[in-house]
Amino acid sequence: MTSIAAAYRGPASWPISRVVDAVRMPGGRQVLAAWAALAAAAVALAIVETYSWNGLLLPVGKAGIPLTIYPPLAVTLLIVFWLGPEWGVIPAYTAMLVSALSAGMPTGAALLFAWSTPVELLIMWGSVLVLDMNPEMPSWRDLAKYVLAALIAACASSLGGLIWMEYNGLDLVASQRGWRAWVAGDVLQILAVAPLLRWVVPPARAWTDRRLNSAPRQLLRQSTSVVLVTGIVLMMAALVFQGAWMSWHSLDISPAARTADGVLLLPRLREIALFLALLVGLTVVTTTGFAAALARIGEREGGAARRDALTGCYNRRAFESRFEMAVERSRRKERGLGLVALDVDHFKRVNDTWGHEAGDVLLRQLAVRIQGMTREHDALFRWGGEEFVLLLPATMPEEALAVAERLRASVAAHPLVRGDGSPIQVTISLGVAATTAFPADPDALLATADAACYLAKRRGRNCVGDGSVLSAATLEHPVAP
Repeated sequence: MTSIAAAYRGPASWPISRVVDAVRMPGGRQVLAAWAALAAAAVALAIVETYSWNGLLLPVGKAGIPLTIYPPLAVTLLIVFWLGPEWGVIPAYTAMLVSALSAGMPTGAALLFAWSTPVELLIMWGSVLVLDMNPEMPSWRDLAKYVLAALIAACASSLGGLIWMEYNGLDLVASQRGWRAWVAGDVLQILAVAPLLRWVVPPARAWTDRRLNSAPRQLLRQSTSVVLVTGIVLMMAALVFQGAWMSWHSLDISPAARTADGVLLLPRLREIALFLALLVGLTVVTTTGFAAALARIGEREGGAARRDALTGCYNRRAFESRFEMAVERSRRKERGLGLVALDVDHFKRVNDTWGHEAGDVLLRQLAVRIQGMTREHDALFRWGGEEFVLLLPATMPEEALAVAERLRASVAAHPLVRGDGSPIQVTISLGVAATTAFPADPDALLATADAACYLAKRRGRNCVGDGSVLSAATLEHPVAP
């Protein structure tokens, strides 16, 4: 059987619950200690940032570019792409809250303002997912997407900067300068993190994988993408409104001011503001609606693409995602993971004797028979031709062997039926592989089960091969059928 290609599907993340479960292991405690150290560094840098790194000037051109550097952003961004967004949001919010309180902002305003950096991190993560970008940036295209994500996240986060400036009563010119400094500083920091994402984060994830004894999660539903896109659109709309509000107040228009044709100016401006608000709101609703519709279509098409058209069971394309789910279930239940490779004996003889249509009917009935004898969370895949793979999460090795034997006995004892109702007596050969150690290697399990299935065929077919008794030489050079 062909191995599963490791296609990139987005930045990896470990749910907090998974790490909490691993606290009882030394490796899990090491991961938590490393995260706590980085989180503490982010908070400490936030306190230092209150008294420095604001209003810096990058010497570009005659005037230079104003910068506001907020180091906790870089630290928490690394955490996000190391462990996942929830791990970065916690220290990011804490650091931003400490920074706001240290600068004298009232508690209520500080609690709201502190969401600036967490929102920036979430939008950065979401943009990477929506743009289908590899954060290790192996190509220039990925780097370009990363730059775009940095611009989106920094602009959205700058809403917090505008809130800060509004609270401190800065005029429009000062606020505009501060806004540019906020955006430029954040973009510069996010870009500075890029080399670390390529050279430091991958080894850190591998280190975490070994200590948690569990692979990270990499799946993202398209409906989740819709939520992320909607959040980005809403943040940008809020940024526009905040800028318009500040511009409005900076004009300081007298209530008696009139237009050239004698109409009071303030009511006219209010009408224009209401029209713009409705226009932006309609844009957000329309964008969200179309994005949701496209997501539903995409998920339906994706579901169909992961199903075998003849038998209705999963195809090989679906194996990788289902395997991750099976590993997670097995790990959570603290049980093993079983995999059964099965092959219809002398299937070519069926096609030659009764025709390919009869062979198709046989495969459909076989899939129904197997699915009727397995559990809801087991997964059956048509691997190719008359070959099937059965994935058994939360199953110990001896239980996987028992399942394979029941399937073999059922097919041998009860003939399948042709389209005209006449019986077809067939048998199947099966090979079993299982593991109780995680993370599990899908290619190794497939190779073991496949070799065990070939061994069953060599022993006369209509039997079960146990992958646990195979030698290394057998796995490297499987016996011929």
